[in-house]
Amino acid sequence: MTHGLPNKDAILAACRGFPPVQDDPILDAAAELAVLHQSREQTPISGLAGLDRHRGELMSTIDCWVRMVTPVPFAAARVHTHTMGQVIDRLAQLTVLTYIALSAAYDEVFYDSTDFLDELADGYEFLAEELAQGIRRLPVTTNTP
Repeated sequence: MTHGLPNKDAILAACRGFPPVQDDPILDAAAELAVLHQSREQTPISGLAGLDRHRGELMSTIDCWVRMVTPVPFAAARVHTHTMGQVIDRLAQLTVLTYIALSAAYDEVFYDSTDFLDELADGYEFLAEELAQGIRRLPVTTNTP
């Protein structure tokens, strides 16, 4: 855990459906985001609005929690391109797509997907460390999927 934020392994485990070892709103939201992304894969376009609205609510929940548990960044801290909620939503989406690739795609597609997921997870952890140090800040935005 980095200053109240779960590490990348805990986030990925939550996205894979493993119950968290501790009560954590970010891990709960990550797990729920993965379930929503799995549902999106089987939902017609006409039914996506409700799922996406719920994703936006979960991303906002994550963003609020992150603001509460991380220090106020330095005035000169650079702004990241995405909110933490958006980053975790993308991790949840890529986790689902990687599992789909595992079951239905060529090995190369699965390995490429796994590499991309690992890179994003590393980016999450690096961002969490920068937030904990106060050298990075997140954009203030409404999360619309």
